[in-house]
Amino acid sequence: MINLLSAIEAEADASVFPAASAACEYLKQEYGDATAAVVFYGSCLRQKTDIGLMLDFYVLVDSYTNALLHRLSAFFAFLLPPNVYYHEIPFEGRIVRAKVAVISVGQFLHGTGPETFASSLWARFAQPAAVIYSRSPEVRRRVVNALANATATMMERIIPLLPDTFSERDLWVRAFSETYRAELRPERNSKSAELVDGDLLRYTAITEAFLGAHDAGGKYQNSYTSQQRARAQWAWRLRRIQGKILNALRLVKAAFTFSGGLDYAVWKIERHSGVKIELTEAERKRPLLTGVKLFFRTLKQGGLR
Repeated sequence: MINLLSAIEAEADASVFPAASAACEYLKQEYGDATAAVVFYGSCLRQKTDIGLMLDFYVLVDSYTNALLHRLSAFFAFLLPPNVYYHEIPFEGRIVRAKVAVISVGQFLHGTGPETFASSLWARFAQPAAVIYSRSPEVRRRVVNALANATATMMERIIPLLPDTFSERDLWVRAFSETYRAELRPERNSKSAELVDGDLLRYTAITEAFLGAHDAGGKYQNSYTSQQRARAQWAWRLRRIQGKILNALRLVKAAFTFSGGLDYAVWKIERHSGVKIELTEAERKRPLLTGVKLFFRTLKQGGLR
């Protein structure tokens, strides 16, 4: 774990391009003194540009009430974290677009660790992430530890699913395939392999930092028993059900936690599940009730399969 922590810490310290730095400064002002850390991840971090893309951030806060300035939004952020927002940020004569997830420090630390059954946080942060702001060295240390825990948890949850011998690539392609299946996201079958192959040296190094060197044939031995493998298979079946329900509930939550949320929720449901929903004017006037109805309508039309 010490070697893994060192590798993750080096990633977390990576410098970022100017648009991402400017967006971070904007987010610090937007969420105020409650902001404890800003974590940058996703395709823009990997590709080192935001042109034609959307920046992805997690803003870690001490207090939802102080950060969001709205009791209802704060309540639902605590109940079903994170709250996700869309920001357009002026930068050098153009607009930088960002998707921003706001979560408490405590819920982030808990969600990236092995005590959390749901895969959403530890799977997301098993990928590269940069801590581009932290209030103090102690906060930074805790966030980096959480990123290392996420990576270790991902590997520990996936290895029981693998054959008797496996490579680093086998591990991570299976890992992302399983986590995509546990969300409302119809990714192509090749997406997991593309993600790993695009940064294979990174995933090889991360695996070796945690498991040690592979054998002379480039393989690791799977020491899990048949009973442990069977339990792991059942756990991932449950995560698929749990993950899709949680994703759907978060989309419903978006319907009444920020302006324009109903249209955003409908768009996300169609994009990620293929279920097309037309809202009436009466439904738009009752966002709370409509948000609940969206969940059951999506379930009825097969959007949670």
